[in-house]
Amino acid sequence: MLAELLLENFVLIDRAALAFPPGFTVLTGETGAGKSLMVRAVQLILGDRGGADVVRTGAEQGSIQAVLEPGEGARAFLEERGIEAGEDDGLILRRVFSRGGRGRIYVNGVLVTLQDLRALTGGLVSLAGQHDYQHLLRRESHGPWLDRFGGLEDRATRVRALHREAAAVRRALEEARAGRAAREEALERLRAEAGEIDALAPQPGEDEALEAERRVLRHAATLREIGERCHGALYAEKGAVCEVLARCRQDLERMAALDERLARTLEDLQSAAFQAEEAAFALRDYLQDLPADLSRLEEVEERLHRLERLKRTYGPELADVLEYRRGIDARLADLERGGGDEERLAAELARFEAELLDAARELSEARKAASGDLARAVMEELSGLKLDRAWFEVGVQAPAEPTPADVGPEGLDRVEFLFCPNVGEPIRPLAAIASGGELSRVTLALRAALARRGGIETVIFDEIDAGLGGEVADRVGQKLKALSAAGQVIAITHFPQIAAMADHHLVVEKSVEGDRTVTRVRRVEGEERVAEIARMLGGEPEAALAYARGLVGRPG
Repeated sequence: MLAELLLENFVLIDRAALAFPPGFTVLTGETGAGKSLMVRAVQLILGDRGGADVVRTGAEQGSIQAVLEPGEGARAFLEERGIEAGEDDGLILRRVFSRGGRGRIYVNGVLVTLQDLRALTGGLVSLAGQHDYQHLLRRESHGPWLDRFGGLEDRATRVRALHREAAAVRRALEEARAGRAAREEALERLRAEAGEIDALAPQPGEDEALEAERRVLRHAATLREIGERCHGALYAEKGAVCEVLARCRQDLERMAALDERLARTLEDLQSAAFQAEEAAFALRDYLQDLPADLSRLEEVEERLHRLERLKRTYGPELADVLEYRRGIDARLADLERGGGDEERLAAELARFEAELLDAARELSEARKAASGDLARAVMEELSGLKLDRAWFEVGVQAPAEPTPADVGPEGLDRVEFLFCPNVGEPIRPLAAIASGGELSRVTLALRAALARRGGIETVIFDEIDAGLGGEVADRVGQKLKALSAAGQVIAITHFPQIAAMADHHLVVEKSVEGDRTVTRVRRVEGEERVAEIARMLGGEPEAALAYARGLVGRPG
């Protein structure tokens, strides 16, 4: 569950702290108020790429922080990387975006990569927006929906792993059969690549460490100037803080000797004097260690330049370069064994292909069994969304007599959602027939069907009401409310009927303060909430207020 979201210097937002309780939460506001900024913030905390463009004008850096309740997968991730759980076993994610440099990502205070963030958040929060609806138009996305509903994700993962292993052995066999000349050419290329990487000998996280060092080197003069000024004020100058504190301590010692009630005050002053001295000594040591020879900056710049060149060739990240280098050794070993390995590789490939075909057949049978259940569950959900005459099917097509060549990364099957919104029309692929409003309802029905089967994580719906009418929006609001019983639901909506169904209501507002445009987010309750729903209704103010009170007061 997404518990909190804290934004600082993020686009038009100087600071916003949002709490998301369990249940159904809506975000509303005028068109252009900045609701999309909330969506963008969630996308970034889930692992989307972002840079200096999200930093508020006039600020040097912006940040997004999210507090979530981790599931078992997240706990395993933390344990595997030796990251301690946060308070109350919470998960604290933080991304910092700098206007002048690379951003940083922290999980419970520990620096991680963007790939780590994506792996960690994959099962915690999902965002269903216009991209999600368009994604549903792609047939390739239908298989994962069916696998998730049927509890077949482990089987699908095994098929993908076997397919990947078989493909690797097949490539090795093809290379072995290509002949000595081709093998020698491949060996030469791989050895050159290994030599190029080994010559630089990059270390994990080295680029980030060098970026930090470069920043210090570039600002060494400023750091030294400020540090010396602070050290002088604390310790070195006449009348420095430490000197004044020492005199005060002597005086207070005399006073405490006469009046024991001052003993605690004396202890506090002694502690302050000690801390001031420690700070002064720490500053002195820091200034001594601060580089005076800026030739190191050239070395760092050159090293970073060479690392960037490696990342462009073998990356995109340094971790990818190191992973590629580890893979070279195995590929070299296979190639160096030469033609003598052809027989072994052929036998190994036959074994992998047999296992792959068996696993793909089992997955295909399980998908066919689950497809009818998913179709019935979706139609049941659609009937409550003003699509009670619609027909939904899950097509699962596979070769009658499959061979290993028929098995792809997703198995043997061509999974496709078929849809007929109106009686008397033929059922056709979803992408060929569904309107925007129907797509949003099919998405909601799919998620509701999944929730029935095994609960949901936090789902954020961005404009789930796109293309809907008022009565349909009312049904969508009821469905979102029901869906929130199985997991946290957050929706951005323009429909008062949907907003009135929510357990919690946030309003996004944009205003001009001085010469700056700012976006604020506030929670509304009681009459404030009624007023916001009346604004969404429009029309004559008194009538809108009366109708809004009726919407808020009706049963969910």
